[in-house]
Amino acid sequence: MNREAIKIYGIQTLTYSAIMLSITYIPRIAEDFHANWFEISLVVGSYNLAYFFSSMIFGRLADIHGRKRFITTGFIFATFTFFIQYLSNDYLSLLLFRTLAGFTVGIFPAAIISLAHDLKFKMGKLSAWGALGWAIGSYLAGLIAVLWNLKTTFIASSIFFLLAFFVSLRLRDSEIKIKSIPLFPANVLKRNYPVYVSYFLRHVSATMIWTFWVLYIRSIGGNDFWQAATMGINSTTQFFIMLFYTDLGKAERLIFFGLIFSSLTFLSYTFINNVWYIIPVQILLATSWSFLYVGSLKFLTEKNLEKATATGLLNSTIALSAAIGPFVGGAVMQAFNSYQALMLSSFLISFAGIPLFFIKCRDEI
Repeated sequence: MNREAIKIYGIQTLTYSAIMLSITYIPRIAEDFHANWFEISLVVGSYNLAYFFSSMIFGRLADIHGRKRFITTGFIFATFTFFIQYLSNDYLSLLLFRTLAGFTVGIFPAAIISLAHDLKFKMGKLSAWGALGWAIGSYLAGLIAVLWNLKTTFIASSIFFLLAFFVSLRLRDSEIKIKSIPLFPANVLKRNYPVYVSYFLRHVSATMIWTFWVLYIRSIGGNDFWQAATMGINSTTQFFIMLFYTDLGKAERLIFFGLIFSSLTFLSYTFINNVWYIIPVQILLATSWSFLYVGSLKFLTEKNLEKATATGLLNSTIALSAAIGPFVGGAVMQAFNSYQALMLSSFLISFAGIPLFFIKCRDEI
């Protein structure tokens, strides 16, 4: 592994650790501020909506102006916004600070992915180190919650972003730029819409569940550590699947089976009533996400000249679905007050994306 790879993979691990540290206990912290189902959905959704706009804006700019400046600048802003979340002392301040954090964390992902592809890195290996970051962030969040308190995870996330900033200063830029890209990249959307739409439906379903994840795990017997560790099991498995397998698969086939396995995962959650039973389902979840995410990155970077724009739109799709999913999940919980109803609804929405992608890409699967 050369020095440039060590730097980029290190940045992936640090930033994904920071993001997971910050995300894990948001529903619990909001609940401590007396938030109801809808208000928990709002604080999760506002972060993702801000990430949606930021990814769309800065993905395009990274294609036009180069990658590195958006990586280093994004890390500096994220270091600040993730730290100030620790200062939240009521629901409204938490809502404001999460929104700011969501906007800053959308500045750099498309630039990192595009720079890695410019330098001929494999998308599976790049994603694997991000998954390792998710795992580290999950387990560390659980330890912090047990040893200190939930809000201390914000301080840890800020430190990880600061470390990523120092590493990024020594990155080599690829100098690949595209002179003109429309403000609204309709051609990129049209070219790749089967990926974006099916991904949107799958991720709406996922974020319906993740919004209430720690509360759900608590309801089936999981303590503070288990609430984080269950996601760590998912991320740890992702690391090995992405590192050793996904680069060998064809993009369209990975996406298709990722969609199928996602739907089966969400359906499985309906029947779980003990935290120990969640472990094999988290392995299935890891497989589904590994296939879907790496397959989508391969599809977009291989088939588009505007790599940062295309992957930025994928990040925006993820963020938009993650902004809508919490409200859909919140509506289900308000109506039924049932995690089983939440999981079944997620399965039905996710399943709708499978025939759409199959019809449009069946010749490549």
